[in-house]
Amino acid sequence: MVQVAGEPTTDGSRAEPYWCQLDLVLVATVAAGTVLRLWGLGAQSLWYDEWSSSEATRGSLPDLFHYVANREGSPPTYFLVLWGWRRLFGDSELALRSLSALAGTATIPVVYAAVRELGLRRTVARIAALITAVHPMLVWYSQEARPYTVLSLLGAMSLLTFARVWNHPERRDLGIWASVAASAVAVHYFAVFLVLAEGAALLIGRRRSWRELAVAGLPSAVVLAALAPIIRAQDSRVGPRRWITDFTLLDRLRETRLASLVGPSPFDDRIWALLAGLVLVAVVLVVVRSSGDERRTAVLVAGIGSAAVVFPLLAVPLRLDAVVSRYLIAAVVPGVIVVAIGVAAPRTLGVGPAVLTTITVVSVACSVAVARDPDLQRPEWEAAADGFAAGSGPRVLVVNLHGVIASPLLHYADDARVLGEDEAVRVEEVDVLVAKPTTAPCNFLVGRACSLVFLGAPPPAPLADKLHLADSVDSDQFRVDRYRADGSIEVAKTDLVSPADLPDSLVLFIQE
Repeated sequence: MVQVAGEPTTDGSRAEPYWCQLDLVLVATVAAGTVLRLWGLGAQSLWYDEWSSSEATRGSLPDLFHYVANREGSPPTYFLVLWGWRRLFGDSELALRSLSALAGTATIPVVYAAVRELGLRRTVARIAALITAVHPMLVWYSQEARPYTVLSLLGAMSLLTFARVWNHPERRDLGIWASVAASAVAVHYFAVFLVLAEGAALLIGRRRSWRELAVAGLPSAVVLAALAPIIRAQDSRVGPRRWITDFTLLDRLRETRLASLVGPSPFDDRIWALLAGLVLVAVVLVVVRSSGDERRTAVLVAGIGSAAVVFPLLAVPLRLDAVVSRYLIAAVVPGVIVVAIGVAAPRTLGVGPAVLTTITVVSVACSVAVARDPDLQRPEWEAAADGFAAGSGPRVLVVNLHGVIASPLLHYADDARVLGEDEAVRVEEVDVLVAKPTTAPCNFLVGRACSLVFLGAPPPAPLADKLHLADSVDSDQFRVDRYRADGSIEVAKTDLVSPADLPDSLVLFIQE
C-alpha cells in the first residue's frame, strides 16, 4: 500500500509531508534542469514573438493593454508580469528570458510534488522530475520571452492542487485548486481546456457535486469576464490567429506530434520515431507491470492530458481554431507522469531503466544541439543588424520576403527606421539581406530553419544599373550583400523591391 505523505500511518502518527523531506536526487535534477535552461540564455537574438513581448512591455501600462488587444492572441497577465520584470532587470535578451527560465526551473519540483500528491512512489516522482528537466519542448520555451512556460508551470500547479482535491474532500483544497486554475486561465486561454478536463475528472471519478464544481469554476469565469473586452478586440482582428489558420490543421497536428517529444527545433526530425517508440514501451509497461493503484492513476492523468488536447480540437468546428503545439504545452506534464509510471514499474527486467536512459540522453542531445548549432536556433537578427550598421553613408537594408517576421531588426538597428511606402530618400548604398540555405527541419515559425527564408534578390532594374556589388558580410545564418552607387541616388521602396515581393517586404533606412 502506498503511504501518502501527510496522512496517518498505521500506528496513528502522521507521515512527514513530502515537501519537508529533502530529496537530494530532486536537488540534483533541478540543478541539471537549471543548467539546460540557463545555457546560452542570452546568446540568441529575440525572434519575432519575443520582439512582440518586448514591444508590449516597452511603454506605459495603458500602452501594454492596447498592444495586447491589437497585436497579441493571449491575455495581458504574462505581459504585466514581464512589464515589471523588465523594469527591475532590464530589456536584454537574458533579462527578458530569465522570467521564463525561472518558471521552467520551478516546474520541475512542482511535477515531483504533483506525483507525490497523487499517492505515487518517490521513484516515480524522481523520474517524472528528470524527464521534465530534460524535455526538449520545456527547455526550449524556458528560453523564450513568451507566456508558454508560465502556462506549463501553472498547469503543473493545477494538476498538483487537483490531486489534493482528488484525495481530500475539504473545501479549502477545492478553493486552492480553483484559484490556481483561474491563474492559469489568466495567463493563457488554452488553460481553460486543462481546467475543464480536471473538473470533469472530479465530477465523474470522485462524484463531486456539479454545484460545488460550478462554484469552484467561478474564479476562472470571473477572469474570463474581466478579459472579455480584450478577447473581443483580439477576435475582431484576424492577425493574431491568421498565422495559425494559414497552416492546415493536419499540418499543425503533425508539428505538435513532433514538438511534444523532440522540441520545436530538432537536429533531426526522425528521432521523433525513436522517442515515440520509447513512450509506447512505457505505456505498455504501465499496462502489464505497474500495480493496480498506479495503473488507475496513469489512466486518470492520461485522461486529463488527452482531454486538454481533444477539447480544443472539438472547438475547431465552432470557428475557434487556434490549435498549435505551444498552446498545448500544459498537456506535456500529464504525459510525462504517465511515462514515469511505466518506467518505474517493478519487474521490467531492465527495460524501464533502459527506456529512461535513452529518453534522457536523446532529450539532452536535442537541447545541446540547439545550443551549439546556429541552424537550429532563432534568427540571428543582431548579426544581420550589425552587418547593416557596418556600412557607410546613407543606406537602406532590403528584406524582400517575410518583412513582418523581420521586425526584430528594429530592436537591434538602433539608428534605423522603416522606410514609408511612398517615401523617397537619397542613399549611397543598398544592402540586401540574404538567408543562407539550411537542411534543418521545418519548425512552424518558431526558429530559423524553414520559416525565415528570404529571397535576397538583387535590386531590380532599372535601379540595378546604378549599383554594383561591392561587398558581402557573412554571419552563421545570414549574408548582407552590399551594393554601392557612384554617388548619391534617390530611391523609393518601389525601386528597391519587385512588384511581386512588395507586399511582404521591409526596408530600413539609416541617415548618416
